[in-house]
Amino acid sequence: MTDGYRVSGGHGDAVPGALGPSDLDGRAEWVHVDGRGIAERLEARLGSEVDLRKILFGVLVPLLGALHGEPLRAIAARLPHALARELLDEEDGAARGRIGAGEYLRDVAELVQHPPRAAAIYAGAVLAAVREALPAEAAAEVERRLPPELLELWRGAR
Repeated sequence: MTDGYRVSGGHGDAVPGALGPSDLDGRAEWVHVDGRGIAERLEARLGSEVDLRKILFGVLVPLLGALHGEPLRAIAARLPHALARELLDEEDGAARGRIGAGEYLRDVAELVQHPPRAAAIYAGAVLAAVREALPAEAAAEVERRLPPELLELWRGAR
């Protein structure tokens, strides 16, 4: 259609920006996340209205002590450059020991500034996006480094 979409029998000019049924691309509604990085996967899960940086860092920063070194570099490699650099800079100050699931979710809730129930949803979304984006050997290394309580959260994240 070159002159815009107009309903049969309609009155007046065509509605600007309106698309006819044959102008729609059905693929635009289908999100294929294979081969995408963590940020794209997370945005597909949570939508674009959340503060991606805040949620991502709120979930990952409490884990920096456990993920120090190669696992964190593997995660950073699947983030946009600015987020990756900031995450790796955060690692320098992370000398925290192992934490339990309850303490972890309290930390996440504080950092994302949402109640614990919402923090648990965000943690699951971020951990699932990270697990899906990492190669198998990097995901296995993350599993080896997480405390047992958090390992359950990692494995159960969807």
